[in-house]
Amino acid sequence: MRFTSLGSGSRGNAIVVESSKKRVLIDCGLSFKDLSQRLEKINLIPEQLDAVFITHEHSDHIKGLKSLIKNRVIPVFMTHGTYISSQLFLSEKVNFLNDSDKISFGDIVVEPVFVPHDAREPCQFLIYFNSSEDVCSKKLGILTDLGSFSKRVSEAYKNCDALIIECNHDEKMLSTGSYPKSLKNRVSSDWGHLSNRQSSEFVDICDKEKLQWLVLAHLSKQNNTEALALNEIKKTFPYNDKILVADQDKGFDWLSVV
Repeated sequence: MRFTSLGSGSRGNAIVVESSKKRVLIDCGLSFKDLSQRLEKINLIPEQLDAVFITHEHSDHIKGLKSLIKNRVIPVFMTHGTYISSQLFLSEKVNFLNDSDKISFGDIVVEPVFVPHDAREPCQFLIYFNSSEDVCSKKLGILTDLGSFSKRVSEAYKNCDALIIECNHDEKMLSTGSYPKSLKNRVSSDWGHLSNRQSSEFVDICDKEKLQWLVLAHLSKQNNTEALALNEIKKTFPYNDKILVADQDKGFDWLSVV
């Protein structure tokens, strides 16, 4: 199994996960033109995507979905709450998700995990690669856009082989920055976004020896820097060769889980 990001941040998010048989897109926050161009850079086209899974209805995660569906007949998965709030009106094309559902595509299994975030019914995803019909041998965790760690989240993500985790903001930069107080409170709340400190503390309870890759994602341009995020994470995960930061415009290149 391997995975790549086409972009990560407030201007658009999309992740591709690929096995030997299937490819799934996690979120479609890029225009169809932009999505196509970024797929082309990794030698793919939209017609090669087998399914789309949406985490929640915020525009940086769904703004390109309607155009993608117009140009490509493809199964779409999201929660019922996300569908209602998205106002996309694609009921004949949408498969609704419940927490802990396991959706199989060839040798890929996708499991939604409901998370605390300021959306209607948001989720994140665990993605498994099947080495046999009955055993899921490798596990990728995608964990962005949440404000705190529920017991369900902590249990589900602590033993991943690879983890993409939000490092949205540095707490000091957010508190002293230019955001209005209401927005600062929203971002830092239990239903907002993870700080560098929160993510570092979560990584500390994970099975760190098992992690092949740790990707820091969804960094705020206004309230964070790559250096601050890395410095905080390395307090609990000092494996420089296993850490990278997802870029808003370039995402990150293919990473393999073996």
